[in-house]
Amino acid sequence: MKIVIAAGGTGGHLLPALALAQEFKSAGITTLVIGRTTAILQAEFHKAGIPFLEIPTVRLPGKKTGFILFPFRAGQAFFSAAACLLRFRPSAVIGMGGYACAAPATVAALLRIPLYFCEQNLLPGKVTRAFSRISSAVFTSFPDSSRYLRAKKIMEFGNPLRPFAEKNEKIAAKRKLKLDEKKFTVLVLGGSQGAHRINLNISESLNYLSPQEVQFIHLTGADDLLEMAEAYERKKFQNYSEGFFPEMGLLYSAADLVICRAGATTIAELNFFGLPSILIPYPFAAEDHQRLNANFSAGCGAAILREESSLNGEKLAQEIKTLAGDRPKLNLMAEASQRLSHPEPAKRIVSLILSDLLR
Repeated sequence: MKIVIAAGGTGGHLLPALALAQEFKSAGITTLVIGRTTAILQAEFHKAGIPFLEIPTVRLPGKKTGFILFPFRAGQAFFSAAACLLRFRPSAVIGMGGYACAAPATVAALLRIPLYFCEQNLLPGKVTRAFSRISSAVFTSFPDSSRYLRAKKIMEFGNPLRPFAEKNEKIAAKRKLKLDEKKFTVLVLGGSQGAHRINLNISESLNYLSPQEVQFIHLTGADDLLEMAEAYERKKFQNYSEGFFPEMGLLYSAADLVICRAGATTIAELNFFGLPSILIPYPFAAEDHQRLNANFSAGCGAAILREESSLNGEKLAQEIKTLAGDRPKLNLMAEASQRLSHPEPAKRIVSLILSDLLR
């Protein structure tokens, strides 16, 4: 038995693909991940011993001029996916949502290979919605996602999460990062590629916060690392800053509050660790799907939603100070976040797919 997983784009799609591939590998199933990735995430697949094959992918162009080349690029993506599936001969194809799944899903349908989808976001992507009717099952992360799908089988199993090498006690995690174990610790994330606007607001917020009370763990993205490190040093804030850090479990374990985008994979990780958060949806996300994710978490009491357009450093500092001084509220948010976590999503997805294929 062999499995192909199609994924591409950012860590929000690729990290769940990695988690799923590792679970199949643990079950003794040969698995190939295909699509598009970055050098940093490609290294994560390599480290895990999961083969990743880069193939051309195509998305609908945003400008009229892009439609001139679209048929050529779509054909290139289709024939590359077809060559891959004909050579590998998988027992099933799993799409992780997003444009990178379109060509492999089309080929799987034509070759009558069982097709499955894992959808991370509350609002399923266009590709997931388009192929849901012919999919053997769609695995969702939010209860409301089923309203947008027409699959024969919709299972809310949650978002497959990478295995975390670290899940420490908070004090031990802070010590490992050489941070003060008594200070309120804010973890700032911008996704796998950072978020410049969040970084700017954090930098400005330092003018309104006390370095004696608050410290930061900050994944800045490669472009803003030097600037943010200098800002923390200039304002004398204790911090641990990196452009990218693979062992996220250690960072989550040390955090008291997380400030981040509202990508579905990030939210699933917050829930796994039971962390309260301030969610700032990326305003240009496709179909505004991050706002829907954030609305759900905020509605359940696990997060506070703040719009990027109305946020500045002073307002963000006030949010941090309010939560740092209200431990009961912070604890309630943490408990709500923990309740939203799904038990062993990758294991449950793999178990159902293998059960289907072995019938």
